[in-house]
Amino acid sequence: MGSAGAEGPARSGHRYDVFLSYAWEDIDLAVRFQELLEAHGLSVFRDVTGMRDYDDIPTVIRAALDGSRTLVALYTPSFPESQYCRWEMYTALTRSYHLSGQTRRVMAVVRGMSFSQVLSSRLKCLRLPAVTAALADVSDSVHRLVDGMDHRTFGDAPAPPVPSWYPEPAVGSRHFRGRLQELWQIRDAFDGDDGAGSDLPPVVFLVGGGGIGKTMLAEQYGRLFAEDHPGGVFVLGGLGSHLDGSRDPLRVAALVDDRITAIARRLELVGPDAPAAAARAALSTRLAATGTPYLWILDDLPAGVDTAVFRTLVAPTALGRTLVTSRAPGPGGQGARIDVGELGEPDSLALLSSRLSPSPGAERQARRRLAQALGRHPLAMAVAAELVALPETGGFAGLLASFAEPSPDVLETAERLGVHLPTAHGVSICATLLRGIDRLTPEGLTVMRLASLLAPAPFSPDLLTDILAESDGEGRDRQQLRESVRRGLAEAERLALARPDGTGSSSVHALVSRTLRLADHDDTARERARRAAVRVLAERLEGPAAGAAARFRTFEALPHVRTVAVALAERDDQHLLNEAGRVRSESGDPGTGLGLLRLLHDGCVAALGPSDITTLRVLAGLAAAHGMCGDHDTAVRLKHQAYEGLAALLGPHHPDTLTALNNVGVTELDRGEYRMAWRVFGQVYRARSRRNSAQHPDTLLALANASVAASLEGRHALALRLRTSLLARTARVLGTRHPQYADALNGMGTTAYALGHRAEAADWFDRAYRLRRDLYGEQHGDTLDALENRLVAASADHDGTAGPDREEEEEEEGFREVYRCRLDLQGPSHPATVTTLRHCLVACRRGTAADGPAGDEGPLPPRMEPVQTLPHGVTSGGVRLEADDMDRRIETFELACSAQELMADSDEDDEVRALMTQLWLAHATALMDQMDGQRDVALAVAEDTEAGLARELGRDHPLTRTASSLYRWIEELVDAAVEWPGEGRTFID
Repeated sequence: MGSAGAEGPARSGHRYDVFLSYAWEDIDLAVRFQELLEAHGLSVFRDVTGMRDYDDIPTVIRAALDGSRTLVALYTPSFPESQYCRWEMYTALTRSYHLSGQTRRVMAVVRGMSFSQVLSSRLKCLRLPAVTAALADVSDSVHRLVDGMDHRTFGDAPAPPVPSWYPEPAVGSRHFRGRLQELWQIRDAFDGDDGAGSDLPPVVFLVGGGGIGKTMLAEQYGRLFAEDHPGGVFVLGGLGSHLDGSRDPLRVAALVDDRITAIARRLELVGPDAPAAAARAALSTRLAATGTPYLWILDDLPAGVDTAVFRTLVAPTALGRTLVTSRAPGPGGQGARIDVGELGEPDSLALLSSRLSPSPGAERQARRRLAQALGRHPLAMAVAAELVALPETGGFAGLLASFAEPSPDVLETAERLGVHLPTAHGVSICATLLRGIDRLTPEGLTVMRLASLLAPAPFSPDLLTDILAESDGEGRDRQQLRESVRRGLAEAERLALARPDGTGSSSVHALVSRTLRLADHDDTARERARRAAVRVLAERLEGPAAGAAARFRTFEALPHVRTVAVALAERDDQHLLNEAGRVRSESGDPGTGLGLLRLLHDGCVAALGPSDITTLRVLAGLAAAHGMCGDHDTAVRLKHQAYEGLAALLGPHHPDTLTALNNVGVTELDRGEYRMAWRVFGQVYRARSRRNSAQHPDTLLALANASVAASLEGRHALALRLRTSLLARTARVLGTRHPQYADALNGMGTTAYALGHRAEAADWFDRAYRLRRDLYGEQHGDTLDALENRLVAASADHDGTAGPDREEEEEEEGFREVYRCRLDLQGPSHPATVTTLRHCLVACRRGTAADGPAGDEGPLPPRMEPVQTLPHGVTSGGVRLEADDMDRRIETFELACSAQELMADSDEDDEVRALMTQLWLAHATALMDQMDGQRDVALAVAEDTEAGLARELGRDHPLTRTASSLYRWIEELVDAAVEWPGEGRTFID
C-alpha cells in the first residue's frame, strides 16, 4: 500500500501545492499524474517509499499533509481499501472544512469505477472530471482550481470552536482515536436528509455493539462540527440499552424527560418544582426563538422503542438534528443508519501504543496481533493500552500470551456476557476487562462495585461517598471516605475502567459494569452496597428540593433510581433479600430489604408520582419483598396495584403488564390459593397466545405456570395433559437442549410420581438431571433438584419393612450428598435445603428402623415428595414468617428427634452416620426456635458434631466442612438474637 508523498526528504515547514494520495498498486498512474502537475509549475508531495499494512503513519507524511494547500486523491478501486488513503483523505477534508467551512481543497480523480462508488459525497461537491478524461486534461483542471486557492495550508486550520454543551460539558476521552470516516458519514447523512417523506427533523442512527465507541463518536461529532450547530449540543444519555428491562418505552421517555428538565432548569427556563411537561414546553419555545441549528444526542437508546414513542424523543424543533446511538436500528426505519464497527488498523495501533511505544520488530508484531485478537474493540484496547504499560504484564507480547489458555472464569463470564460481546473476539475482550478489574486494589474494587450498581450516567464522588458511608462507613469520618472514593476513581480511570466527564463526575461503561458484576463473588459486600445505594438514592428523592445543591442531588439520583427499579424488576424474589439468606447477619435488621424498598417507593412517589413507570417498578419489588418475608396478603395486594397501574399506563396486553399479572399468580401459589393461581396463569396464557402465538416462549412459560398450579391443587390428570403438550411444544420451539425443556421433563416426572407411576417418574427425573447437569454443571440448584427427585422416585417402593440392603444405603448417601451441596450452594435456610434435610431424615429413619430389633420399627416415616421446580423467573417461597410453614418445620424437627432416637437404640456402629443424624437434629432445632435457648442447644449439638466428624474424617473432609458451615450459621443466629432480641422468631435468615 502506498500513501501520498514526495520524492526526497520533506523539510520541516516546506509547503506544497498538492498532496497526491494514492494506493501503492497505482504507483505508475501516480508518477504520470505527478509529472503532469509539475509541468504546470505545481509543487507535489508524493510518497515514494510506500507503507506496509500496520505501519504507523510516518511523521514525514503528517508534516507533508500539514504543509499542503490541497489534496488530490487518485480514486481507484484500490483507494478505499487502503486505511492510510482514507486517513489522508478524511484528514484533509476536516482541515479544509475548518479553514473555510468548505471542502473544495480536496479533489478526486476517479479511475476504474463510477462516481457513485466514491465514499464521501464531499468529493462529489465539485464537478469531477469524467472517468475517461485524459490525465493531461484532468491536470489542467486541477491546476486551475489550485491556482484559485489562497496560500493557506492544511496545517493552518484552526481548532474548531468549543460547542455549548447541555446539561453539562463533554470533555472527551484521551482514548478516542480516529473515526474520521464515520464522522464525515454522519455529516453527509445529515446534509443528505432533506426531510422528504418525514415530518421529523433529520435523524441519524449510530448502530453498534457495546464498547465500540458510539457515545464518544457522537460527542466527537458535536465537537468537530461545532460550527454546524451554534445553538448547542444537547446530550440526553444513559438511556440504558444494556438492561433487559430498559426496552420499556415509558421508562425511556421518563429518562428523556428527566434530562430535558435538568437542561431547562440549568438554563433557568423553569422553576425547581416545574413538571416535566412544562420544562419540555419551555425548552422548545427557547430553541424555536433562538432560530439557530442545534444537535440533539439520544445516547444508548434501547431496542424496542416504537415509532410513536420515538417521535416524542427527537429534537423538539425543526432546526434540531437528532443523533442517536443504539445497538439496534431506528424503529420503523426512522433515520439514516451508520454502522459503527471495529476501529481502523492505524488508529487501533495508535490507541494500543498510547501508554507504551513498542520497540521495532517482535513487539510491533505483537501489538498488531493484539489488536486483531481484540477485534479492534475500542474499549478493550483502551484497557489493554493501560495494562501493557504495567511492568507485570510483560508488554504487548505478555498480554497477548495470556489469551492462549483462558481460565474457566474468563470463559464463563464471556458466555454470560453473550450478545454484549463480538462473537469471534468475546473471550479475549472479556479476558482484558477482567484483567483490568483484577489490577484494582481493594479500595478501587470497592468504588467500582458501588459504581456498577448505578446507571451508566455520570455520578459525583459525593454520591459514591454517601453510599460508601452507608455500607462501610462505621468508624471512619467522611473526609476519609471521600479520599478513599477519590483514590479508587483515579485508579479506575487510570485503567480505563471509568471515565471522567470534566465536571468532577465520572461514569462507567455498561459493559464494564456488567463484567464487574459477573466477576464480583463477594455476595455479602455486594448486597450490603446495593442496600446502601437504595437507601441513599431514596433519601435524595425525599430530601428538600430547595437550593441548587439540593436540586442537583435529586436530579443526579433520578437516572440511577430508574436503573435500580429495572434491576429490581429483573431480580427474582430469592435475590431481593439475598439468595443465601444472610439478611440479618449482614444488616442486623430482618426487615432491611423490606424497609429499604419501602423507603425507595416513598421517595419515588414524592419525586415522580404514583403512576410513574419507575414508581410502579419499585412497587412490584416492594410487593415481592413482602412475599419473601411471608406477608403474602400484603404482597398480593401490592402486586395487584402494580398490575393495575401498568395496565392503565401500558395497556392490559403489554408484555410488562402480563408479567405483573403473572407475579400475582406466583403469590397466589404462595398463599395456597391454587385455584386462583390457575385462573390468573390461564388469563396470562390466553393473552400471550393472542399477542404472540401459542408457540412463543413467553406463552410456554405461562402454560408451565398453569400446569404447576394444577399439579399443586391435586388435578394431576389435567397437569399431565398440560405438561405433555408443554413438552412437545418446548421441544419444537426451543429445542431439546434448552433449560425450559429440562423444566418440562421435571414437570412430567412430578406428575407421573403423583399419579403413582414411580418407575416412569424416575426416568423423567433422570432425563431432567442429565440435561441440567450438561447445561449447568453438578453444582447448580436446578441440577440438584432433578437429582433429588430421581432419588425420591427411586426410594418410593421402600416402605421400611424390608431388610437393609445396598440400595437403601446408596439412597441415604445420595440424599446426604445433595444436602451437603445445597448447604454450600444455597445455605441452610433455603427452602430447597430444608426439603432435602427432611428427605435425609426420612431415608435415615427407614434405614435405621430396618437395622433395629424386629417389631420396634414404630410408625412408618412420611412419604417423600419431589421438588416442584418452577419455570425460569418464578420463585414461590423463600424466606417466610413463623406461621407460614411452622407445621412443616415441626414435622422436620419431629423426624430428626425420631431418627436420633432410633439411631441411639439401634446396634448401628457407623459413627459417621450417627454424627450426620446428630447434625441434622441440630439443623432442624435451629429452624424451630420456638423456645428460649433452643438455638443455643442447636449450637452445642452442632459444635459436638463438628468435633466428632473432624476426629473421624479429618478437618478437610467435605462432611466436616459441612458441619463447620452449619455451626457458623447457627452461631450467627445466636449472636443476632443477643444483639437484636425478640426478632429471631419472626424471620428465618
